[in-house]
Amino acid sequence: MLSLMAAGVVGAAQIGKGSAALPVLQDEFLLSSSGAAWFLSVVSAIGAVAGALLGWLGQALGFRRQVLLGLLAIVLANLGGAAATSAGWLLTARVGEGFGFVLVVLAAPGLLPEVAAPEHRRLVIGAWGIYMPLGAGLATLLVPLAITVLNWRSAWLLDAGVTAAVLLAVARWVPSGPARRPQGMGGLLGAFRSPGVLCLAVVFGLYAGQYLAVVGLLPTMLVDGGLSLRAAGLVTGIVFLANVPANLLGAFLLHRGVSRWLLIVAGSGWIAATVWAVHAPDLPLSVRIGSVVAYSLVVGIVPSALFSGVVAMSAGTASAGAAVGLLMQGSSVGQLLGPPLVVAVGSGVSSWTGRPAALACLAAGVLAGGLLYRRLDKPLAPRPGGHDRSSDGRYSDC
Repeated sequence: MLSLMAAGVVGAAQIGKGSAALPVLQDEFLLSSSGAAWFLSVVSAIGAVAGALLGWLGQALGFRRQVLLGLLAIVLANLGGAAATSAGWLLTARVGEGFGFVLVVLAAPGLLPEVAAPEHRRLVIGAWGIYMPLGAGLATLLVPLAITVLNWRSAWLLDAGVTAAVLLAVARWVPSGPARRPQGMGGLLGAFRSPGVLCLAVVFGLYAGQYLAVVGLLPTMLVDGGLSLRAAGLVTGIVFLANVPANLLGAFLLHRGVSRWLLIVAGSGWIAATVWAVHAPDLPLSVRIGSVVAYSLVVGIVPSALFSGVVAMSAGTASAGAAVGLLMQGSSVGQLLGPPLVVAVGSGVSSWTGRPAALACLAAGVLAGGLLYRRLDKPLAPRPGGHDRSSDGRYSDC
C-alpha cells in the first residue's frame, strides 16, 4: 500500500515541480503570464482528453501494469525535459509528465481495495487523496532548493531518479494480477450513463480548477510580491502540505459515517470564505498568505469524498476503471482550464475583483454539485461474476 501511495506522490510531484520552477522557466524561456498558466495546466491535457478511456483500458491491462507504465513515462519525460532547449520542447515533455501522472492516479485507486484490510478500506480509499497535496507540497519545498544549489535541469534529473526508485518498489511489493479483456463497451459507457459518477466528475473539475489556480499560481504571486524563489517555494510547500491533514480528516469522517455530500458542501463553503483575500493586492502579503493557508487546511475534505464516492458506486463492476477515469478526467479538465480562466478573468477585469469572482463561481459550482450528488448517490450494476454488494446496494467497506 505504501508503494502505491508513493507512486501517487511522485505523480503529484510533477504538478508541484512545475509550479515551483515556474518563475525560473518564465525567465529562461520568455513565457508570458498566459504561457506560464498553460505550462502549469498542460500536464492535465491527456487526462482531460482520455481519462475515462484510459481508466477502462487500464482495467483490462491490469492496474499494476498501468501504474508501472505511468511511472516509466514520468522518468522518460523528466529526462527529456532536462534536455529542453525551447519552450515547445519543454511543453512536450510536460505533456509526457501528465501522461504518466494520469496513468498512475487512474490505476492506483483500483488496487487499494485489494491491498487494504476489509475493515480499513473506506479509510484507505478516502486517504488516497493525500497524494496530491503531499506530492505537490514536497516538490514545492525541495525543487527551489535543488534549483538554488544546482539548477532546474538537475532538479528534473533528480525527479527522474526518485520516480525510478518508486517504480522498482511497486514492481517489488505490489502483487501482480492477470490481464483482463475489456467486457465490451458497456463498461466504458456505464460510467457515462451514471448520473452520480458524472456529477462527481464535474464537481472534481470545478474543485481542481480553483485549487490549482489558487495554489499553483502562488509562487509567481509571491515572487512578484518581493519574496525570493526559495521563500516562495517554502510558503507554497506549506500551503500544499496543509491540505494533507484535511484529506486525512475527510477520510476519518467518512470512516465514521459522515455523508459524502455533506463534506463536499462544507468544503465549498470554506472555499468561498477564505479564497477572496488571496488575490487582493491591497492586503498585506502576510494576510494573503494566511488566507491561502487557512483555505488549504480544510478544502482537502472534498477530494476524499469524491474518490470514496466513485469507488463506492463502481467497485465490483465492469465500469470501475472507467468511473475512476471519468472522475480524473473531470479533475484534469479543471486543472487544464482553471488557471488560464482565472488569469484571463483577472486580466479582463482586475486581479482584485476578477480572480476572486471567478474562484467564487467555481466554489458555487462545487456547492451545487454536492447538493445534487445527495440525490444521485446510487451504485452501478455489478459486473457478471462480480462481488456481492451489501444489503443496501453498496459495498459496506467502501
